[in-house]
Amino acid sequence: MIRPRFSLLAVVFPIVILHLSMAPALAQEVGLAPLDSKEVAKGYRASTLKLKSVINDKGESVGWIDDFIFSKGGDIFVVLSVGDFVGVNNHRVAVPFRSLKFDDPHGKIALPGAGRAALQKLPVFLYNQ
Repeated sequence: MIRPRFSLLAVVFPIVILHLSMAPALAQEVGLAPLDSKEVAKGYRASTLKLKSVINDKGESVGWIDDFIFSKGGDIFVVLSVGDFVGVNNHRVAVPFRSLKFDDPHGKIALPGAGRAALQKLPVFLYNQ
């Protein structure tokens, strides 16, 4: 009598692996933490910050907020327009949102240490279409 040269495990194991690889992926639930809406409401709406004037720590106007960029990594950047008038001879630069200070007693947005000339020396920010 001749015995087969393969074992049952050698046949079943590849079938199980093939079946598992073809099974549909199960949806995973995303765990969201509840937020304190009163605390969130103390923040700033992007729509109210757009076109707001930005000053330096000396009180000099250095530009205004043109736009916001949210990176895929979670960082937030502010696109500042540096120039004389909105839309005229403006030079756009991106700065980290965390660089801005919102605690000015007059309600102004400050970028400490920034001067218009220094900002105009930064590379021009171009949108990635």
